[in-house]
Amino acid sequence: MFLGRVVGNVWATKKVADLEGVRFLIVHPFDLDKEPNTNIVVVADRLGAGIGEVVLCAYGKAARSAIGNQDLSIEAAVIGIVDSIDLNKEQCLSETMAAAARMPQNRS
Repeated sequence: MFLGRVVGNVWATKKVADLEGVRFLIVHPFDLDKEPNTNIVVVADRLGAGIGEVVLCAYGKAARSAIGNQDLSIEAAVIGIVDSIDLNKEQCLSETMAAAARMPQNRS
């Protein structure tokens, strides 16, 4: 699992049949030991996360289980939308992660 911030949406009008109706997000993962990495991950989302929100994501079988179908053609999925993060700032070297812990999540 990993924590990350939703930074965008992916729109694909043509995709394999088992992905019809599945929404995709671009997530920038946090690295707890240093500044956030430069990678992004495309994740399936059935929870309705929005841009700017911090999400908990899973890879592989755990992601497919969360979406509810082991046969889906996905590698990562949102499994939770984070309300708050409690973080020991002395142990965390990432200022971005520390800022995410201070930032209230906006859920409507």
